[in-house]
Amino acid sequence: MGDELRLFFEKQVPLDKGAWEETEKIIHVKELRRKEHFLNQGEICRQLGFIVNGYVRLYFLKDGDEVTKDFNFENSFCGSYASFSLQRPSRFNIVAMEKVKLYAIGRDDLYRLFDKYPSLQKLGRLSMEYMFIRKEMREASFLLDSADQRYNDLLLQYPGIQQRVPLKYLASYLGITAETLSRIRANKQ
Repeated sequence: MGDELRLFFEKQVPLDKGAWEETEKIIHVKELRRKEHFLNQGEICRQLGFIVNGYVRLYFLKDGDEVTKDFNFENSFCGSYASFSLQRPSRFNIVAMEKVKLYAIGRDDLYRLFDKYPSLQKLGRLSMEYMFIRKEMREASFLLDSADQRYNDLLLQYPGIQQRVPLKYLASYLGITAETLSRIRANKQ
C-alpha cells in the first residue's frame, strides 16, 4: 500500500532505514466522493492527506459566499496546517471536486515519525518550505500582477486546470468575477 506516496517521498529525500515500513503501517486510504468534505470550517484538522487521484478545493465561507483559497491536485498534501499544528478550528473547508483517493495520517503519528526519522522530518520541512514559497508568490501576485497575468501564471503552474476546474472557482481563486475571467479567456483565443 502507498506506492505513490513512497515514490513521492523518495524523490524528495533518501529515507532512513525503517522509515517507510513504519509510515506504511499508520497511513490509511481514504476515498472521498465528489462534493464530500475532507475538512469543514470550524472543525479541528486531525489528519493530513496525500492526494493520489483527483483534486480538492480549499474555500472560505464568507457571508454565505464561497471564496476559493486554493486547489490541491495529485501528488500534493491537503489539510489546514494551522489547524493541524495548533489544534484550533480550521478557518476554511476542503471539498473533493472529483472522486479523490488519498492517504491520511494523524497528527500524533506524524510527529512521532518526525521525531524518530530525520529523513521524514526533512521531508516535512521541505513540504512546509514549498507551501510557504507558494503562499508568498501568490500574495505578491495579488499585489503586483494584473488579473490576466495571474491567469497566465496559473495555466503555467497547472497545465490543463481550465479543463478540470469550473470557471467560477478559477475566477474566485484569481480574485475576479467569472465574467472578467471569460473576457480574459476570450482575448487569449
